[in-house]
Amino acid sequence: MAVKKQNSAFVSEIFSSVQGEGIHIGRRQLFVRFCECHRNCLYCDTPLKRTETVAVEREPGSGVFKQVKNPVSVQRLLTVLEKMNGPNFAHDDLFITGGEPLLQAGFLETFLPQARLRLDLPVHLETSGDLPEEFRRVSEWIDHVLMDIKLPSVTGEQDAWEEHRAFLDLIEAEEIGSTIKLVVSTDTSEPDLIEAAELIHASGTQSAVVLQPMTAASKTDRVPTARQVLTWQAQMAVALGRSVRVIPQCHKMMGLL
Repeated sequence: MAVKKQNSAFVSEIFSSVQGEGIHIGRRQLFVRFCECHRNCLYCDTPLKRTETVAVEREPGSGVFKQVKNPVSVQRLLTVLEKMNGPNFAHDDLFITGGEPLLQAGFLETFLPQARLRLDLPVHLETSGDLPEEFRRVSEWIDHVLMDIKLPSVTGEQDAWEEHRAFLDLIEAEEIGSTIKLVVSTDTSEPDLIEAAELIHASGTQSAVVLQPMTAASKTDRVPTARQVLTWQAQMAVALGRSVRVIPQCHKMMGLL
């Protein structure tokens, strides 16, 4: 049975900042952070639940916010984003993040086609990469995916290898630009890295692969050492036969959102 499209969604933040993760670090982006996530990773630094209000930045990059009641409609969200992306301020991309945005795929189906038209910005999606059917519903409006591969030894949760495999297959079939990100901590296991490398290799994707060392967070302090990260980078590069990058969360170093 087809899932109905939605005209409103629960959003936690709308703001303008510099991308701090993956291969697009430094690009100025309009961020829409959706509420809710189906995962509870040990290193997560964003709220998992719905919020009563949305924090909307008053001026791009100001760090000053007003509160707007949730849920927000498609038209309300578009109006806010158009104002922030006005003629006196240029952004490189619209960045959809969470939480897990694909939990509200019904809203994205309605919102993204209009956002592409009215904002005239490439759409980047950050996702846990384990909801392939939800992604299929919105993939035609996505220009780039920042996809996690969740390592069970790092997340503290059950593996999602099959879901990741289906997600990668969809990215390849639809020829969508992508970056594969693996958060690593001091608990990262070699079997997990081998499984991830085999998964990426079998998909045939030439996506950039990024190891992202975990930073200190409220739930855990299992920050990996430099030696650990360099060892894992070498193992992944050998297994994949190509470059693997190490990129931390640079926005935190700069004190940005």
